[in-house]
Amino acid sequence: MNRRRYLAGTGSVVAVGTAGGYAVGRASGDDEDDAESTAEESDQETTDGEETADGDEETPIRTILHLTSGDEADHDRALSNLENLLADETTDNDAVQFVVNSAAIWVYVEGETEYADRIRALAEDGVEFNGCENSLEGYGIDESELLEPVTVVPSGVGEIAKRQAEGYGYIKVP
Repeated sequence: MNRRRYLAGTGSVVAVGTAGGYAVGRASGDDEDDAESTAEESDQETTDGEETADGDEETPIRTILHLTSGDEADHDRALSNLENLLADETTDNDAVQFVVNSAAIWVYVEGETEYADRIRALAEDGVEFNGCENSLEGYGIDESELLEPVTVVPSGVGEIAKRQAEGYGYIKVP
């Protein structure tokens, strides 16, 4: 049996088992009030955030964008993605972080990037900019050459992993 067919079959069994368990639990004579109150309690459990129109709280959005490309056109598209995220009125952006590594580190180098003003303006809007120390070393760039809003992290991918463990959403930009 190939892996795809096996996984598809396993998913069906699990889904049927789960649905059946719910039906059996409801039909087995469990106290309906307890089941309803548990459902209501789970519907009301949220993390800190703003209330929505129906009284529930929204979870604030924390996002990390990751750029690795050294292509200037990709830098432009990545910063446009970032600007679009901030401009989207339907998202409650609690924290936004922009991490670069590999050849993308050049987007942060003063005098080498055409995007310095955009990066500074986005930093003023609350975006945290991070550059990978390993990439700086690999390309022979001194930390003093970076734009002022950039903070150096030991490893770009390590920073991303830590933020994802904290619940940040990950977006790979061009």
